Parts: sequence; structure tokens; C-alpha cells
Amino acid sequence: MAVLQRKILTVGLLMLLVWLGYKSWQIRIQRLDMKVQLTDLESRTDDLERNNQFLASSSAYFASDAYLERQARLKLNYKLSDEQVAFVYKDTSVKIASPSEEFEAKLAEMPNWEKWWYYLRGY
Repeated sequence: MAVLQRKILTVGLLMLLVWLGYKSWQIRIQRLDMKVQLTDLESRTDDLERNNQFLASSSAYFASDAYLERQARLKLNYKLSDEQVAFVYKDTSVKIASPSEEFEAKLAEMPNWEKWWYYLRGY
């Protein structure tokens, strides 16, 4: 009878030990998940703090006189009294020879291995 009670007690303690191990494993997995979530939240808060600093500096710039002057220059063609304005127009009468035409003429005269060399180099 005592041997039977010891076997039952041993099986019961073994089942308790397995259950405790299983629960501790679940807790460990939950802790790891929480740690990952915590690092994600910390990185998000860092990003938000950087964005807030940028917005604060931007709002300070938008309220400054330098921003107003720049916008007046761009949108209203404003200039100071001591400034000179120069207009630069693109000259459309002169055409520049395309270097690719010259290269294609040279390419037609090249041997095949040299053409492959230029092809592999990305020309």
C-alpha cells in the first residue's frame, strides 16, 4: 500500500513539475513578446520626438521674417531697392552635337570583342 501511495505521489509531483515547466515557458515567451513590443514602442517614441523637434524648428522658421521675405520674392516677385535683377534666357539657336552619334560611328568600326567590352561596362 505504501509503495502504491509513493507511485501516485511521484506521478502527481511529476505532472505538477511538467505543468510548472509549461507555465514558466509560456511566461518566458510572453516576456520576450513584451520586450519586442517595448523596443518597438521606444523606437516609435524616438521617431515622434524627432518629428516634433523638426516641426518645432519648422514652425519657428515659418514665423520668421526670412520665410516671409523668401515667399514674397518667389510668389510676388519682390526685390529690395538695392538689388539688381538679371534675366537669363536659354539660347535655343545653338545645337550641341550629340556625343552618342560620334560614339555610334566609332562603334560601327570596332571589332566585336571591343563592342562587348563597352556593352559590359554599360556604354
